[in-house]
Amino acid sequence: MKALIVFAHPRKVSFTHSLVKRIHQSLEKKGYEVTVRDLYDLNFDPVLREDDVVFVEDGKFTRKHKEFPADVQVEQQHILDNDLLVYVFPSWWNGMPAIFKGYIDRVFQHGFAYSFEDPTIRDKFTNKRVIYFTPTGQPQNEDGSDTPINAAMRTLISNWLFNGNGAQLIDHVFYGRVPYKSTEELEAYLDDAEKRIMEL
Repeated sequence: MKALIVFAHPRKVSFTHSLVKRIHQSLEKKGYEVTVRDLYDLNFDPVLREDDVVFVEDGKFTRKHKEFPADVQVEQQHILDNDLLVYVFPSWWNGMPAIFKGYIDRVFQHGFAYSFEDPTIRDKFTNKRVIYFTPTGQPQNEDGSDTPINAAMRTLISNWLFNGNGAQLIDHVFYGRVPYKSTEELEAYLDDAEKRIMEL
C-alpha cells in the first residue's frame, strides 16, 4: 500500500510538522510506502493563471492548454500513484492556508479530479481513501461534536473535494487550542493521530 501526505505550514517547529512526522512514522509502521509533499519546501506556486483556468465555451468545459503545467502534473501523478491520501493543514481564518488552497485550485481541476464528460475519471479515484488533519487555535466542543467552524470546513473542504469522483472520506480530524496546549496535551494529540492511522 502507498500513502501520500500533503501538508502546509511554514514553521519547521510547528505542531503541524510534528503531526506530519508522527503520521509518517505510523504509516510506515503499518507497512505503507509513504511520499511526503511539503508545499512550502516545494515552493509550490499557488496561483492559477489565465492560461490554465477551466472555462465553459459552447456548453463544454475547456482550457487554453490541453496539458496541465509540468509542476501540476507531478502532483497529480503522486495522487494517482497512492492509495491513501492524507492532507494536513492548520485552520487560518477559518480555512486552509493560501498555498494549500492554491494547490487545490491548480491540481484538482476538471479533467483530472472530476469530469462532467469523462466517466473514466471516477475510475481513478474510487479505490482511494482520504483523511484530513487540521490543527487550530480555536476551542473544540467537549462532547466531540463539530463547532460551527469545523462543520463549515467539512462542508466546504473535506466533504466536497472528492464527492465528484467516489473516493472514500475517512474523517476530518480537528485538534483545538494548539497554541495554548502544554507539551503533554500536544503529545496526546499526536498519540490520537497515531491511533487513528494504526486503526485504518
